[in-house]
Amino acid sequence: MSLNRSAEQTYRQWSTPILLELKEREHQLTPSDRQALENVLQERRLINTGNPTGSDRRKAGP
Repeated sequence: MSLNRSAEQTYRQWSTPILLELKEREHQLTPSDRQALENVLQERRLINTGNPTGSDRRKAGP
């Protein structure tokens, strides 16, 4: 596993529970923080389920 792939996997393991907790408490966030959270969640969905050949998809390395 490449160093970048390993780092991304570690990031996802640590960030997913944090993002889910923030989503549950989004009513407590300021509007700008709520928008930032939505942007991150949207990006994560694009990374996980986006068009595999589209420009919105990260390039998968070997």
